[in-house]
Amino acid sequence: MNLNEIKQLPDNMSKEQLESHLIHYLDSIENVEKVNTLEMLECFSEFADRRANTYELLSDSFRKRVDRFVLKLWNDTSSEIVDVYSSVVVNLNLKMSYNLMKDSLERDLNEEVREIIEETINEIGEDIEVPFKMN
Repeated sequence: MNLNEIKQLPDNMSKEQLESHLIHYLDSIENVEKVNTLEMLECFSEFADRRANTYELLSDSFRKRVDRFVLKLWNDTSSEIVDVYSSVVVNLNLKMSYNLMKDSLERDLNEEVREIIEETINEIGEDIEVPFKMN
């Protein structure tokens, strides 16, 4: 699956249908050596938008699988990547990726990246695994 195919998926689908498409996508990219990080994050963002329409969390075990993969895409040198990454993390409720993002605030970051991360944290607080919660 590529970004165009994912964009063609219906906006509303069941959690099971969404997970099935996500599994297919993950299976196709997990062992790819050279990746386009931004494109992958944009694909996950499309899935995240559809997940929000289900009003349900992904299953715990599957969410952890997605989280482990998304962790590998973290790059705090690009504000564009951090912006899409934070959206994916919030909308898919990815705890490990959220904590990685928070921990990066201890490093020297460019201001735009820092602002995106701080805004995300202020919006979500500590309850990343609680869907639709905003501080």
